[in-house]
Amino acid sequence: MASDPIHSKPSWGWPSRGGAMSEEAYHELERLNPDRKYEYVGGLTYMMSGGSVGHDRIAYNVRSVLDSRLSSGRCTAFGTDVQVLLGIKRNGKKHFVYPDATVSCEAADRRSDNMLVESPKMVVEVLSPSTEMRDRGVKFKAYQNSPTIQEIVLVNQFAPYVEIWQRDEVDSAQWHYRHYGPGEIVTFASIAINVEIDDLYRGLDFTLEEPDEE
Repeated sequence: MASDPIHSKPSWGWPSRGGAMSEEAYHELERLNPDRKYEYVGGLTYMMSGGSVGHDRIAYNVRSVLDSRLSSGRCTAFGTDVQVLLGIKRNGKKHFVYPDATVSCEAADRRSDNMLVESPKMVVEVLSPSTEMRDRGVKFKAYQNSPTIQEIVLVNQFAPYVEIWQRDEVDSAQWHYRHYGPGEIVTFASIAINVEIDDLYRGLDFTLEEPDEE
């Protein structure tokens, strides 16, 4: 999850709001602000913002479910503290992001001293009103252009609803879409895991409280 593009200080040669930033400048921004997280997508930098209780709970549930199911295999689930590289576009620009959850099955990515996941297989984003447009837009396209990603998961935080795009096994340019609602079993095909949708929303109650009658 991320907020709007940053407004950088002109003295550092960083762009004004909405302007492009070089990869070098982005890494310098990270170095000078170690207590903050920034995503770099399509040449623009976005500062990560805090999330709601619902967003935090769902992201935690997703990570917990994945971690428990993958504990005995070669795949590993990561949270928002681990930066992910999405590969290089035709123009040579890279994307650096912090998905709400990431799964990688490469040994190099799960080294204890590793600070950058370079071979993500599945990414999960918990949608927020302020970021949904980007999560479905430029960031989504960056996910699709990453050659290692096989599955993209978007999770609604206001109702039990999960959307999944899975890359075709034969034609890598094609994606298959499916969605899940209340009471259904969510299938993460790329890692062969089935999860009850209620497990992803554990601890949340979407039932609206009736107003007190006077």
